[in-house]
Amino acid sequence: MLKRKVYSDLIEWKNRKHNCLLIKGQRQVGKTFIVNAFGREYYKNVVELNFHEDKTIHSAFMSDLDVDTIIANLSIILNRSDIRPGETLLFFDEIQDCPEARSSLKNFSIDGRYDVIASGSLLGVEDSRLFKKEYERRGMLPPLLPVGYEEHIIMYGLDFEEFLWALGLDETITRNIRKQIAERRPFGDAMRENLMSKFREFMIVGGMPKCVSKYIVRRNPMDAEAPMKEIIDTIVSDINRYNDDNESLKTLACFHSIKNQLAETNKKYILSRIEDNGGSRASSEKYSKNLLWIQFSGVGNFCRGLTQPAKPLEANVDWRVFKIYLSDTGMLTNMYGNSARLAIIRKDNSFNQGAIMENEIAECLMKCGIEPRFFRKSGGKGQMELDFVMELGCDLTAVEVKSGKSRNTASLSKVNDFFNIDRRILLEDGDMMTDDEGIEHYPLFCAAFMDELIDEKYRDILNGKRAWFDPSDDSVFDGLR
Repeated sequence: MLKRKVYSDLIEWKNRKHNCLLIKGQRQVGKTFIVNAFGREYYKNVVELNFHEDKTIHSAFMSDLDVDTIIANLSIILNRSDIRPGETLLFFDEIQDCPEARSSLKNFSIDGRYDVIASGSLLGVEDSRLFKKEYERRGMLPPLLPVGYEEHIIMYGLDFEEFLWALGLDETITRNIRKQIAERRPFGDAMRENLMSKFREFMIVGGMPKCVSKYIVRRNPMDAEAPMKEIIDTIVSDINRYNDDNESLKTLACFHSIKNQLAETNKKYILSRIEDNGGSRASSEKYSKNLLWIQFSGVGNFCRGLTQPAKPLEANVDWRVFKIYLSDTGMLTNMYGNSARLAIIRKDNSFNQGAIMENEIAECLMKCGIEPRFFRKSGGKGQMELDFVMELGCDLTAVEVKSGKSRNTASLSKVNDFFNIDRRILLEDGDMMTDDEGIEHYPLFCAAFMDELIDEKYRDILNGKRAWFDPSDDSVFDGLR
């Protein structure tokens, strides 16, 4: 069994007073497996309801949503007499296929006798439009979402630290890696190259559990190819299933365009590139639903542009300008084919690895809980391009990514001539250091541990170990001034 961090989150949820838990995430990231493993360990009984595979169980939620009525209905439909309070975990899998079951979570949370975990792969898509037409056809209002009565967890594929665990590295080792990054202590050539080698493996295999499980048996990257192709086929199948014919074609075009657009020098997602029609302008309205499908299904990580890199960051987001990265870099590498795999393994800088590396950094940041932005000014005074801009604690931070031999930091070097950036970080194939300009240099794999670069006092605040308002330490507000 692959060790997953979310397992600890499930234990923490069980051991306190809680509402029903909703686990969101892309298909194939391991939601069903981890919930069943948790249920077997901590409950006497697990009742799994898969609303996609078994339509008969929908009827249990079609009348009164009173908890006792639902339990009685399920006991009859499933022919089970062991659904007991305190002993049973109810697992509502693929809950997006039964809006009434989603609505029932409110009553289960208020009742409090049964622990309920729900999961869904396309909840954003479902919430926005899938069932709307069907209920309109019936002349009915769709069920209300249980706002305020469900707790949410977003689950991704394995992050790099979990990938290291899968490769056999002990947690003590990864804790020491984190400590070393937090203390800004250089790794040295041997350790740095060893970790970079594993990071390159991660770029090829990705973090989808099926792919990782296949790979770790022989450490052969080609073993991960077949399961990844199955995952991509599932994405295509979902696109066809959850869209009508015309929208399916447009969503597929948007999806397949991601790999092409990331390979461009300007990685900004440009709608006219979707259509091979001589560069005519494509309407944002034409593709808005299709792009939302890619975002809400978890397939794409959207990185929005900024009008300026300034605090507060979210007040300066230009929602019309964005990059789209694939949620799993192994998927992108698979789409680029064997030449990409070979170039990564051989560290062949003649192959443009920029798209893959930038996708990997974006993935790492998202899995650290950081939603990055970017800034690009293409001409005139102050021309620059910052790959990622984010807030680390209260520090406005600009990040550039260098996958090849180039160490040009032109944008980082001049950004503070125009804006007030607290920290400047260069991720490169080199060791940790701070140069004469104050630019912080880190190995590329440190992106997977970016949360360790948050100042310790802010980390303690975010983790609930320290109060915002501490009269004995006024320095906590330095970053807000």
